[in-house]
Amino acid sequence: MKTARKADPVGALEGQRALHGVSFTAEVRKTEDWHSDGSGWSRHPRERRDFYHRTHAFPPDTTAWRKQLCSAILAKRTLFPRVPPQATTEEVRDLLDEGIAYLRELARILALLYGAPHLGNRDDPVDELVFSILARKTSQDASQRTFALLKERFRRWDDLLDAPRHEVTRLVFSGGLSARKTASLYGALGKLKETFGRCTLKPARGWPDDRLEALLCSLPEISRKSAYCVMMHALGRKVFAVDTHVGRCLARLGPYRELGLRLEGLDYKKLQTVLANLVPPDLRYSLHVNLVAHGRAVCRSPRPLCERCEVRNFCAHFRRREVVRIESERGPTVVDLFAGGGGLSEGFQRAGFRVALALDQDATAMRTYWLNHPGVPEDRVLVRDIRTVKTGELRRLVGRGPVDVLIGAPPCQGFSHVGFRSKRTRMPYREVKDLRNFLFEYMVSAALELQPRLFLMENVPGMQSARHGNLSFIETAARMLERKGNFRTAIWRLNAAAFGVPQDRVRYFLIASRLRTVPSRPPEEYRDLLRQDFDIDALPPVTLDEAIFDLPPRDAGEGQGIDRLEPRDLSSDPRYRRYLGKFRLVRESPLLFNHTVRHHNRRDLELYALLRPGEDSVHALEHGRRDLMRYRSDAFDDKYLRLRSDRPCKTIVAHLAKDGNGYIHPLQVRSITLREAARVQSFHDGYVFCGSPTDQWIQLGNAVPPVLAGVIAASFRRELERGGGG
Repeated sequence: MKTARKADPVGALEGQRALHGVSFTAEVRKTEDWHSDGSGWSRHPRERRDFYHRTHAFPPDTTAWRKQLCSAILAKRTLFPRVPPQATTEEVRDLLDEGIAYLRELARILALLYGAPHLGNRDDPVDELVFSILARKTSQDASQRTFALLKERFRRWDDLLDAPRHEVTRLVFSGGLSARKTASLYGALGKLKETFGRCTLKPARGWPDDRLEALLCSLPEISRKSAYCVMMHALGRKVFAVDTHVGRCLARLGPYRELGLRLEGLDYKKLQTVLANLVPPDLRYSLHVNLVAHGRAVCRSPRPLCERCEVRNFCAHFRRREVVRIESERGPTVVDLFAGGGGLSEGFQRAGFRVALALDQDATAMRTYWLNHPGVPEDRVLVRDIRTVKTGELRRLVGRGPVDVLIGAPPCQGFSHVGFRSKRTRMPYREVKDLRNFLFEYMVSAALELQPRLFLMENVPGMQSARHGNLSFIETAARMLERKGNFRTAIWRLNAAAFGVPQDRVRYFLIASRLRTVPSRPPEEYRDLLRQDFDIDALPPVTLDEAIFDLPPRDAGEGQGIDRLEPRDLSSDPRYRRYLGKFRLVRESPLLFNHTVRHHNRRDLELYALLRPGEDSVHALEHGRRDLMRYRSDAFDDKYLRLRSDRPCKTIVAHLAKDGNGYIHPLQVRSITLREAARVQSFHDGYVFCGSPTDQWIQLGNAVPPVLAGVIAASFRRELERGGGG
């Protein structure tokens, strides 16, 4: 199910200021705790919990660069074929900012992985110039040894010019290309001595970048890349050097896909020309050194180690390979409408289905979907309002092949019992007057157009209890499918906890079939404690403790969008085997995503500490602290709740975007983190949620748990195989 975003005028105004390059004042920079993540770009405090989100504030150098690059793109559109011919400056800036967000997140991940390693470059600019010459087409170790030999032999580089050439050739012989390197050394050092009276670059330290670059590139056999290495490593200039490793990695990654930039097939010299000004100035150093490290360790030529790559889901090369691999397996196809962050698709993909199309109007949710589903072609992940899709267009978007399953979870805020108290008391609320409650009709229309073999629609219990004439809304949808599409239908009430998800989450599923029979309701393997007649012989439900016990502790206000994680061996812990291991939710990675805690005020923290696991607002009053309560005790007795470790968690809802008072950690004095909630929702640790914290919570609260979706998908696949589908 999905909850619509409400307008935020203040946030919208601030977003517009950031969009147009209005940076925060120096006074704000002094008073707030800007965060450095090692990438070179310090983030505003508001971005601490963000991931792959539109930038709130740009550093001064990047602000100026962004404005210039936008003008350059408008002037040279051939390099960026996705820029519409009549695009305005604002439209180009929007596309550019998407690419900037991509590079900034990539730089942050690489910085956490490699820590901006020292690559053996030299602090003295002439030393770095000589080292760059020696490193040409030579291994790192060999060029280091050759440089050491020259430094040992010549106290000053002027002394090398006075030495016979055959001696220098002999010293550099072990690194290869000795004659060419010797000529380059004499030519470059000779030009410096001619310019400055001796072999030095000290007089040029204060020169502007363009003048310094012109001098270095005028030296014999000094390329732009070598010049940039000297400028970047030894002179602290914000330039971007593209060697073979950097060029190879970026060509495979494919930055600025929104602009249509294509890098594959270009040699490193052409890549240097194209990329020189496409990386934000504040990211250039860290991206260079970390991409070199990544290229040497993982993104190798000719066989990259994609299975070990921590940024593979960002990588166009890997994503194309995944699309080919998945299509070659020829699994049954699924179309996901109202796809959101992708919980339903994730479960169906685990069961071997191939996503033919995913659609949702929430652009940030679809970024999450895109990032986590590399096997879905980019042109099949669509940001569209289904109400704008014309008759017949879905079939064209899906392609010629048959659709095996149509799935979706239409927005449910009109049906949800959460908030009914305010709906009923503040205004007369009638479900049939809420237009959001009729979005299910678009799913029915899609089923009539695509004629899938099977159909699945998920929603909250309110869709079954709310009346539409003599029928409930979900019964109305079933009747429409039966009468207009000749489907057989069934309605399932499923609690996710009965299928191994550590969460009491009751949802209704409308199942429809054009096969001989409707898929069998999946058997409940675990006890559903919400039912009086639960199977006593079933497995005990998975508990909250079993879902989150291994995650690092956090205090209120702690955690970044990405953190480094010290690996732990959990295999001997029975809690691991029951849930995390069984469903493969923990991955071997040094990175931990979305494990962030919102800020809590002192009053809430004091109230949290009063409550014992399982206690709520009423107990806070019993403890004699009515002064800590911000809500009416007669209507909101469950507004505060401390979760129990020994039971499944209560339902994860999108309201967590507003506050976490009803989801207090059982052991720590704070509300749960988004990663803890993702564990409760059965998303694996590599599944990353994009956007602001509000975006992330809405995506997560609206999602169908992938483990539950996978159980349903397995039942569907068995029915397809029996009925001749797939």
